[in-house]
Amino acid sequence: MPTEIMPGKRIKASTAAQHKGGEPLEESSNDGEPEKEAAVYTTSEPQQAVSDGVVDSRSLEEILSSISPPPPPAMTNEAGAPRLMITHIVNQNFKSYAGEQILGPFHKRFSCIIGPNGSGKSNVIDSMLFVFGYRAQKIRSKKLSVLIHNSDEHNDVQSCTVEVHFQKIVDKEGDDYEVIPNSNFYVSRTAYKDNSSVYHISGKKATFKDVGLLLRSHGIDLDHNRFLILQGEVEQIAMMKPKGQSEHDEGMLEYLEDIIGSGRLKEPIQILCRRVELLNEQRGEKLNRVKMVEKEKDALEGERNIALEFLSLENRMFKEKNNICQYYIYELQKQITDLETQKKKIHEDTTEVNEKSNRLADEMKDKTKTMKEIEK
Repeated sequence: MPTEIMPGKRIKASTAAQHKGGEPLEESSNDGEPEKEAAVYTTSEPQQAVSDGVVDSRSLEEILSSISPPPPPAMTNEAGAPRLMITHIVNQNFKSYAGEQILGPFHKRFSCIIGPNGSGKSNVIDSMLFVFGYRAQKIRSKKLSVLIHNSDEHNDVQSCTVEVHFQKIVDKEGDDYEVIPNSNFYVSRTAYKDNSSVYHISGKKATFKDVGLLLRSHGIDLDHNRFLILQGEVEQIAMMKPKGQSEHDEGMLEYLEDIIGSGRLKEPIQILCRRVELLNEQRGEKLNRVKMVEKEKDALEGERNIALEFLSLENRMFKEKNNICQYYIYELQKQITDLETQKKKIHEDTTEVNEKSNRLADEMKDKTKTMKEIEK
């Protein structure tokens, strides 16, 4: 029965797997070189958002645009879309399997292995772990050479090989499915007595990186350990702390963020949180300054009121003085008008008297002349 491969999330390697006892995958195929048994854990922590006292000067739009887009889904759940499945596994002198042993064919929906102790379920999983690049410690062995079958009948075996055969299918009704033409391929790994191992893709020698790229293109991400859930891991995940106690500690929150890919938002959130903190500090400083100014203003309120009262009285005094001056001007203008009227009247009277005087003078001349003429 073929087994369905669960696609991996394209996110950073989870440290939760390390807390649960998970081993990292190999970073190379060794290509015939003895495998180094020391496990190397690599985790990519987000860069420090801002240094102490240094604020990211980018605008909000620039920060948001710098966020990497979410990874595309490793596979689709659309009806009729092709997906990858395992058809069978071929073990050759691997652990308890002497000679060549074929496991399968597997059902198209087969996704777990259960059975009593000693039934061989762990060896099936170990064969997959071996091909997918897990180190020997994860396969319950101290080194790769221990994986080679050794028994009384087969005590001089020099190598072991595991082949995992894949094909792409389109699901149909019930248990039926359609195989995509030319989609079959297999990945194999061979381990030798000197603890070296070699990978092959459909019989052609390859590196572990080549295997990873091939499987990743089909929705299996070897880098992030999401496609195989081993015995006991579910309980260990359930027993995780709600949240990590330190930056390098990981709890359920960090584990879920790692799975869903929201870890890419951690650095922008740290930048914006730091910016909010600094803005709050600046706001607090300015608010304290405003409070101090208001306190000083309140202290000067009494003097201000006295000054305002003084200015009000002074303004009133100027108004009263202005009214008095305006009254004096009015009275003087009235007197000037009366005197002008009197002057005009006197001028008219003087003119009339002058005219009358002139007439009398003329009459007097006439009478004097007449009198002289009479005397002659």
